[in-house]
Order: sequence, then structure tokens, then C-alpha cells
Amino acid sequence: MGHTVRLRGEFWPQDHWGRVTNAAITREQIAQPALEAADEAADAALERFGEHLHSVYLSGPAARGRPGGAAFFVLLRLGANDTRSNESWEAAIASQIRRRHPRVGRVAVVVFNWKDVFTTDGAFSPARFRLAVNSVCVAGRNMTRMLAPQRIDSAAMNGDILGFRTRMLNAAGRLAAARAPDRVRAAAMDAGHAVLAAAFALVMDREQIYTEDLDLRRDLFTLNYPGRTRELAEAYAMATRPSPDAMKALVFIDNSCRWLTPMTDAWLNANNPQRSEQLKA
Repeated sequence: MGHTVRLRGEFWPQDHWGRVTNAAITREQIAQPALEAADEAADAALERFGEHLHSVYLSGPAARGRPGGAAFFVLLRLGANDTRSNESWEAAIASQIRRRHPRVGRVAVVVFNWKDVFTTDGAFSPARFRLAVNSVCVAGRNMTRMLAPQRIDSAAMNGDILGFRTRMLNAAGRLAAARAPDRVRAAAMDAGHAVLAAAFALVMDREQIYTEDLDLRRDLFTLNYPGRTRELAEAYAMATRPSPDAMKALVFIDNSCRWLTPMTDAWLNANNPQRSEQLKA
């Protein structure tokens, strides 16, 4: 009888100065299910944004040829005066792709304006970081060669730490309203991801390495805080095998916020007391 072995995570490549480089594979190496999903994401983006669309990128585990889901980043042209909110569209397209391409797994869609990526005030750009360290162009003009390797510092850590509480509140709200088991699992999975992201961000500067793989994020945090091994194991389980029980997921969120929020608040008080969304790079 065969045994299923979970694929271990990987650390990102770094240059001679310790900056994180792009870990994505080439477009030709992308698995067919992910490539088909990418084509659908590009078609949907072109239908919505038309001439304002610059390019579309595949990110997430699928961009590295690994299972575990995909993210699609939609970059708009410089000067695109599209003032519509895209949150509902992003969620709808992600749900559509996930439904039509179930082999891909977890799907996210995010729209970036040009100035989200190419900032003019010297601020760190979370959008630029995400594109620079793990993305492959699947439609339009490839801009990744314009993105320098990224430093590991407090500016890179800020987003996941600052956004932790909001992500947990959003997940709790979705759980309270969810009726279908699939919706419960999706919200529970997001909560698990939020815990692992914030926990890893707290130790990333100290470790001076980068990864988006959940098992390594869990292990690196517990290496620094061995007393939280059980809590990180629960977060990993929730992110990879989410519970269909909404009450169980809500208890997980409450417990996680009780022990992790004091740590994130302490980091923010020391590094970002104004709670700015972007720090100077």
C-alpha cells in the first residue's frame, strides 16, 4: 500500500547581498491546469479593464511548479483612471477559476495599479515585493525584469503583521455568515494562512531568509519560539486541512488572536507606531 508524502517547502534563492530573487519557473514549465486557469484569468482581466490592462502574472505555489494553489496579479497601465473598487470582482473571478479548475486548488486574484508597484515616494511596495519574488508573466508585457531583488527588512515584514488582525476579523465575519461547508473551509483556511504569515514575519528579519511555504514558516517560528509549537501546528492544520465546523474555526481564531496579537502589537509599537500601511524601503 502506498503512502502519501507531503512535499517539503523550499527557501527562496538570494543574491550575494542576501536579497530575495524570483523563485518562479518559466511559463513553458507551468503545469497545464495552472496554465489553463491563467488563460481564463487573463481573459477575464481583459474583458474588465480593456486597454487599461498592462499584464497578468501567475504567483503562489503554481508559479514554482508546486501544488497548493495559485494567485493571479493583474497590473494596470500607468495613467489608467479606473476608480472602481475591484474587491468584488477579484473575489468573483477567484471563485469562478477555483470552480472551473479544481485541480489548481486555492485561488486568489489581486489588481495592482501601476503606482502600487512603482512607487514615487521611496516607500516599500508590497505589490512590487510579491511580483519580484514569485511571479511569471502569463499575458501582456513582462515587467519582472524591471523589478530588483528584494531586501528582507522591517518594511517587508510590515504588511503581514499589520494586516493580521484585519484578516482574522474578516475570516470570523465570513464564518459567522457561512452556511455551506466549502465556504466555512475557505474562511478557516484563510485564518490559518494569516497566523502563519504573521508569525513568520515576526522572525523573518532575524532569520534573513524568505519562504512562502507553510511548513517552513511554521518551523522557523517554532525554532525561535518553541513554547508555541502546539499553536503553530494548529495553524498549519487549519491552513492545509481546514475544518468544516464553523464553531471550531471561530475558537481557533479567538485563541490565535489572544496569543499572537500581543506579539504583533509589540512589533508594531517598536517598528511602526503610526500603523502605516507602507514603510520606507
